[in-house]
Amino acid sequence: MANARLMRPVPQKVVDHMMAGLTGQTSDVLMLQFGISYNTWRKIRAGDPIRSSVAERLERRMLDKGSPQGLSTGGNAAG
Repeated sequence: MANARLMRPVPQKVVDHMMAGLTGQTSDVLMLQFGISYNTWRKIRAGDPIRSSVAERLERRMLDKGSPQGLSTGGNAAG
């Protein structure tokens, strides 16, 4: 499958961080908070793969927001 490489799950630390700051699980709230649809949120929660570009964007947003637990997805240090 050529498209399989374009998909990947969101790391659990990122999912946990998203859930901790979630103010609701409606389509409108998810779009405003994270820029994702409800269907994408369902996949993320289930650990299913989503588009790599969306996963990377979410990880960057969560890293930018910081985390009291020291959110780190590891391995992707830009240099």
